[in-house]
Amino acid sequence: MKKIINTSQTPYDAISQKYTDLVMTDPAKRFVQYPSAIQLLGDVSKKTILDVGCGSGTFDRELARRGAIITGYDISSEQIANAEKLELANPLGINYAISNPQEFKASKKFDAAISVLVLHYALDIENLAQFFLSTFQVLKDDGKFVCILTNPGFKRLGEVLYNRRFTKLPNDKMLVEFFDQNQALSLSAEYSSFSFADYEKAATDGGFKKFGWINLKVSEIGLRTMGQDYWKGFEEDCPYMGFIAYK
Repeated sequence: MKKIINTSQTPYDAISQKYTDLVMTDPAKRFVQYPSAIQLLGDVSKKTILDVGCGSGTFDRELARRGAIITGYDISSEQIANAEKLELANPLGINYAISNPQEFKASKKFDAAISVLVLHYALDIENLAQFFLSTFQVLKDDGKFVCILTNPGFKRLGEVLYNRRFTKLPNDKMLVEFFDQNQALSLSAEYSSFSFADYEKAATDGGFKKFGWINLKVSEIGLRTMGQDYWKGFEEDCPYMGFIAYK
């Protein structure tokens, strides 16, 4: 695939290394988001998978080890550079591109697509719909788009839970702050506070005919590693949800 180059720095480039470090260590990523995405994708052996907003490719490498044939794209040139370094050091046959959903093109159709904690960074509902439309266009007829999203119905805003805090901002924005083991702020980001209806409308506008929401659970290894107390209340009011759109 021809790489689409965007030479202008994006807001994601500035936090690229911190975000990469977070992905490698964050319990919610390791024990909830990634295991849930794997479960919802199902058997990926010999399947072609598109990762929408692949970041530094950590999840792509997990899928590739399970036999998937992966293509990932991301708007951040820094994140793609990190992903390509990992691929060069330990090749797994993953292809990467710098792109946004409006510009992304592929010469083949994919069995499925995945997006982990990316779609809420769409600027508005029209931009969100573009993510779904561009993905719809490159999926096979029986393909599905598996999304791990921030939970639009999460209730415990303003509390520090699981090393993070979500705060509602004006103009339909949300702030998420991540804290280290000493409760010092390590990383923060703003994103669009989309509703359940917003995601469903965007999926419909993008061409998908049916979709469903899935409550996420903590993996068994996550329960053993972090302990039951760490996850208290997590599944009852989870900060994240699964959303699958079917072509």
